[in-house]
Amino acid sequence: MKFLSWLLAVCLLMGCSSMLPSSKRDVVTRWNNFEEAKQSFDEIVPYFTDMEKVRELGFDPFDTPNVQILNQSQVIRAVLPSPLQEPTTIPQGIVDCMRVQEECVGYLIELSRTHRQRDGNFLLDFMNFRRHTQITGWKFGALIVVIDNVVVYKQWSGHPRIEEAETDRNPLGPLQGVGPSILDKAF
Repeated sequence: MKFLSWLLAVCLLMGCSSMLPSSKRDVVTRWNNFEEAKQSFDEIVPYFTDMEKVRELGFDPFDTPNVQILNQSQVIRAVLPSPLQEPTTIPQGIVDCMRVQEECVGYLIELSRTHRQRDGNFLLDFMNFRRHTQITGWKFGALIVVIDNVVVYKQWSGHPRIEEAETDRNPLGPLQGVGPSILDKAF
């Protein structure tokens, strides 16, 4: 009787993918998606937009989480692929940044929102034989370079739509990592 109860419970759990774990990773931000972040960024105009407007748009380095403040040399390294670049190909804002040195500050913003959802067979996942994870979300990155409280250069990058799938297969299931862990303890 005990065996039949256990077998019934296992059979019921085999199809219960809702019992599989999921996770969500958000960088705290005012934007709900890539398009909103990009739209705010597009309102910044080099040599016209001041830091007050940048703050209003949500790129405040002291209010927005996860903004990295860069010094002049870090800004140059982030923008120029090599120091031997032709001077005529260097953007004017970066030339001005090199000229004023200490008065040049960069703000590097990296925003993201990702969701990881495991799906598939609960028992295979639980026993570590096969795990399938769907990853969705977006990422947005921006560099804003400021001299004397005015934006002189900007650039952006990102992933408007992330859709990935991960599949981990372990033929030995829960015993898959036993060998290496025994060897680690022995030495």
